[in-house]
Amino acid sequence: MNSSSKSAVAQPRTARVRRSQAERREETSGRAIDAAITCLYRDGYSATTTISVAKEAGISRGALLHHFPTKVDLILAVALEVVRRSQEKRRRIIMAEPRGLPRFAAITDASWITQQDPEAMTLLEILMASRGDAELARRLPAVVETLESWQFQGLMEVAEDIGFNDRAQLEAMTMLHQAAMRGLSIELLFAKDRQRIDAAFELLRWYKQLFTERLLDAMR
Repeated sequence: MNSSSKSAVAQPRTARVRRSQAERREETSGRAIDAAITCLYRDGYSATTTISVAKEAGISRGALLHHFPTKVDLILAVALEVVRRSQEKRRRIIMAEPRGLPRFAAITDASWITQQDPEAMTLLEILMASRGDAELARRLPAVVETLESWQFQGLMEVAEDIGFNDRAQLEAMTMLHQAAMRGLSIELLFAKDRQRIDAAFELLRWYKQLFTERLLDAMR
């Protein structure tokens, strides 16, 4: 055997790591959802199509439709993923604060921070679009209920840690804050003066402080 043959034999063959079908499916699904978030945030609901999402994701439309047979199927998957990401980020921010009142106060800031993310703005776009899409309007409420349930569960966990257990009051606070922050996030799309938005949020934070003091007084 000559030296060149020995060299060829001596070189080890690189093992190819084969991904499972489930891993490939998850990767394609994730790319499609990320691309849909980009398209919805950049182009809006009406201009976002399965064709534009597939192009953004770098996959074929057939591959996209294999995972999400209709646009609404894709949009609902996006909404659930957006909720999951927002909740995860919000929880990290809140839990970084000391237990007790600092953590309860941090809920407002954490909610506002995540509300300004592209993902949250995408969810707002989906909510508004449901007014003109019958199938989306029929199926979206279940996702919204999931969002509200996750948010309120996290709130109650923090509130009960400091003895707040007035569920009705906490539900009212959650609804008011959520509505206010969604409104402010819409204003952000058009406002030329960011300071006006910040001033409005400071007023919301001031209200939260008064609300907290009221709850503390009721516990005494």
